[in-house]
Amino acid sequence: MTGRRNIPGMLSLVMEALGVYLRHAVVEPLRSAPSLPRAMHYLSTHRCNARCVMCGIWKEGNTAGEDLSPAELARILADPLFSRMEYVGVSGGEPFLRKDLDLLLEAFLGECPRLKRLSLTTNGLIPQRMEAVLAELADNANAAGVLFDVSVSVHGIGDTLGQVYGVPHAFEKMERGVRLLQDLREQGRLTFSFNCVLLAENLENVRDLTRWAGERSIPVSFVVGEQRDRFRTGGLEGAFIGAERQHELLSFLRSVADDPAQGAPSAVKYRELADVLEGRKTRRLSCYYAMGGLLLGHDGTLYYCPHSRAVGNCRDRAPNSIYYDPENLEYRRRELRQKKCLVCPPYTRTRWEIEKDLPKMLSAIVLRRLQRKEPRLGS
Repeated sequence: MTGRRNIPGMLSLVMEALGVYLRHAVVEPLRSAPSLPRAMHYLSTHRCNARCVMCGIWKEGNTAGEDLSPAELARILADPLFSRMEYVGVSGGEPFLRKDLDLLLEAFLGECPRLKRLSLTTNGLIPQRMEAVLAELADNANAAGVLFDVSVSVHGIGDTLGQVYGVPHAFEKMERGVRLLQDLREQGRLTFSFNCVLLAENLENVRDLTRWAGERSIPVSFVVGEQRDRFRTGGLEGAFIGAERQHELLSFLRSVADDPAQGAPSAVKYRELADVLEGRKTRRLSCYYAMGGLLLGHDGTLYYCPHSRAVGNCRDRAPNSIYYDPENLEYRRRELRQKKCLVCPPYTRTRWEIEKDLPKMLSAIVLRRLQRKEPRLGS
């Protein structure tokens, strides 16, 4: 009976996925301008308490005077551009350095009526602050009917994490925060995972991280460290994996793709990531920024995606007019969609992206199940 009662819910999910696929595969290509965005990433501050080997924004010092206030953020979010926003990710710098973090998240809950998921990315190095406010943040989101998710940046275990962060006892601090997250997860108040940047410093340690996290039922998502102006990476070239270690990097990514513990969407992502980095193919998987997303900087600067140039500042001009400015849209079409999107590494597999890639995902699921059923030699 339980299975039968779940059939309407499953049918609803299938129809929603089919609707997303048809909209983005058939309808969107016919539009002269993109539809209103449904996903965004908000950089709450450039202030950071870590001294990461691959990031230099902490060198800028205290940027509090430049950060959007909760009232400014709420005013920006009231613009029609954000009226269909469903997925929001908040990061930094380190968002827990914002004493008004609760008010920032309230702005999203109050101004985005269609919001489904609110994610927070942290380095986990301020466990006492997390203990003070995290449960309330999760409860506020849940009360609004929004799934609350936390992603902890963990770039290795033991001394490796401290070396990457440039912070003594970083691993012990992170563990304390993780214990809190495990408790809140068990209570059904949030979901959480790890994200790990693959670097020259930690490439030999990440398999240990995978095992450590797996023992605690914590998913890990891997991205490859890359130089970007936004992260002030000039002079930090030694932190990134060079050509001499590319084979080691690609071998790791493909081993993750082949791991039976990985779901089909993640396996497809890591396999394509390795192929794109190796130069064997251009990107084919969807990206939520290209589908209808944006990035909002800590000072109100608007970007189409992490690789985009700044297209305007929401403190000075209405966000909708910036996003749909004909000159900006031409830049989005020619420079981003026709050039950078083709070689942009696929790092995310959100539900929205999976639905857009529905035929690929269904094929991957079928293939994975067939592989599991293949008899082993000697059996």
